Amino acid sequence: MKELKILYLYPDILELYGDFGNIQVLRYRLEKRGFKVIVDSYKIGDTPPNFCDYDLVFAGGGADQEQSILSKDLLKNKDNIKKAIDEGVFFLLICGAYQLFGKYYKGVEGNIIPRIRNF
Repeated sequence: MKELKILYLYPDILELYGDFGNIQVLRYRLEKRGFKVIVDSYKIGDTPPNFCDYDLVFAGGGADQEQSILSKDLLKNKDNIKKAIDEGVFFLLICGAYQLFGKYYKGVEGNIIPRIRNF
């Protein structure tokens, strides 16, 4: 049986649109296709994962406030994430998570939230 490892980023913060349901559906569909699916999660304060150990990294939606909260934590993992991208790890980013991986995000009030893609 093939194994697929998924890293679910910030499930406690990036859950604006019920993104845990996306993980459940993804797991179900992969298992129906004969994959053994392992889903690990990473939250602020956890030991940073080695992103290269995963086949897929998933992150869901979040509003400006949630993005501001985890932006600094995500930037701490920038080199690890860049290495994973370079090694072909697939990133599935929904809504606010997609914005987090850009160069920057300008909020409604004009404040700029730094993003991970400063490399």
